[in-house]
Amino acid sequence: MTYGQQLDRAAAAIAAAQVSLRHPRPGGIADHAAAAIARTHLYRAIERQVKRLSARRSDAVLIRELQHATHTTTLEMPLAPTTDHPVPTALRQAAEAARVASDILYAQFDPTDGRPRTPEGFAIQTGVLHAGSLPRLAQLARAAGEVDHGLAAWLHQGVAAGSHQLIVRTAASDARTTSLMLPHTVDAIASERPLHSLLRDLQPPPLTDTARRWASITSPTDCVRALDVARTWLVQHHQHLTANDLKVLLRTGLALTYEIDYLIQAAHPGTHRTPTAGILASLWRGAAQASMHLHTLGNPESGVGPTVLAAAERWLRDQLRPNGDWREPKTLLRSRGGRAWQSAGTALAARLPDLASLVHQGALLAVRRGDMREPDPLQRRPPDRAVRPRWIRASPASPQGAALLRFTGQLREETVALACEAGSKVLPGLHEAERRKLRQARPDRMTAPGVTASTGHPSSPQPSNPRSRLANRAGVETTRYSHWSTIKELPRSWPSGAEQALTERNIHGEGPDEGPSL
Repeated sequence: MTYGQQLDRAAAAIAAAQVSLRHPRPGGIADHAAAAIARTHLYRAIERQVKRLSARRSDAVLIRELQHATHTTTLEMPLAPTTDHPVPTALRQAAEAARVASDILYAQFDPTDGRPRTPEGFAIQTGVLHAGSLPRLAQLARAAGEVDHGLAAWLHQGVAAGSHQLIVRTAASDARTTSLMLPHTVDAIASERPLHSLLRDLQPPPLTDTARRWASITSPTDCVRALDVARTWLVQHHQHLTANDLKVLLRTGLALTYEIDYLIQAAHPGTHRTPTAGILASLWRGAAQASMHLHTLGNPESGVGPTVLAAAERWLRDQLRPNGDWREPKTLLRSRGGRAWQSAGTALAARLPDLASLVHQGALLAVRRGDMREPDPLQRRPPDRAVRPRWIRASPASPQGAALLRFTGQLREETVALACEAGSKVLPGLHEAERRKLRQARPDRMTAPGVTASTGHPSSPQPSNPRSRLANRAGVETTRYSHWSTIKELPRSWPSGAEQALTERNIHGEGPDEGPSL
């Protein structure tokens, strides 16, 4: 179950507890103890989530009230006894759902240093999900506070009946205080605003230890999941990308661009076509060609993320171009799983900008690290290539290293434009985290005239001259870069003939490698 579904389970269980407390049946010692323990676990699970999602100083008020809700209860609690009483049963279900939701949230971060382990972790860390998450948790806390009024009276009945358990006494005292204070405090935060879609669908991060876990691709949903696996792997390994990793990622990104564009047009027939896919494909191709001249000594096999993404793209290619030509869109949408194909382009396009940001960041770190090599541009070689090639260290100033960073630095803006044309809401991730760091480090430069929130990636080594356009379908303004002199705009039709041959041979590694090899 997702994070949002767990919160819904917790809310339903709290409502059930409130109903049971209207006319509660008498409870025994085990019933009162179980209810007191479950209540404490519930509040602490909500508090843990608020701490993780809080991004403003005003959130400290909610955190303080949640801490106060259990401040007299001992930290070391006994194990909950077994009971079938409806009140502790409902509270236990609410506490368990809130705990699982908290675990899903914290699984996005490394438990040792707190750094994000997934793109969603970056989005949570930047606070972009704050507006939809805190009100939902405040609603949950308010519902728990309303339950506390009847729960305090019911627990005091147990104390009056002779229960001398410390956990029951402290929980009854906390419940009475919280029922008076907490609902008024959270009213200023709680609202009927729905939970952010990214948080609602949040799941535990996929395991990226082996590609065999994701080798079976049988549906468009599996392709979307494979892209999530690749993004998660890049978050965890973008500091150690090899030249082969970059080659696979860039080739796959180029092929995915055409396939996503096809799926978008298939799902929205009659939509006015723009050259975005051609521009984006040119950037992927330029970066892929630069990567073909780069080499890293060591293990030639690509990592789990690139391997899984390439496998998903190969399956997607076989479905969309079984005989080398694009399938008729109507035939695809009427086939088995047509509904999944209808939304596949939108889902993939929403994830492509974050993938582009991670690829660029990985390329930037790999070039700066200095362990990649490229051919010496000053070496003169005879036509028969009898002279052994001479290698130099690739850097941000070397020809191929600079070309790689120049092209990858422009990928995000065009992927955002493609997502806007698809009507997709771009999933936040590394890019937003980097921009937040840049704003905190240089607030004066971020607010200077002419600087917009949608300029190039902050780690891009070379700026470009921006050109603005309005993405009407998504209702947002994006900034796109002008063409570099080496980029030619491609035709808007589906790749076929010579264009398809270029894509298949040079991008999927079926043609000759023009660059030297080790």
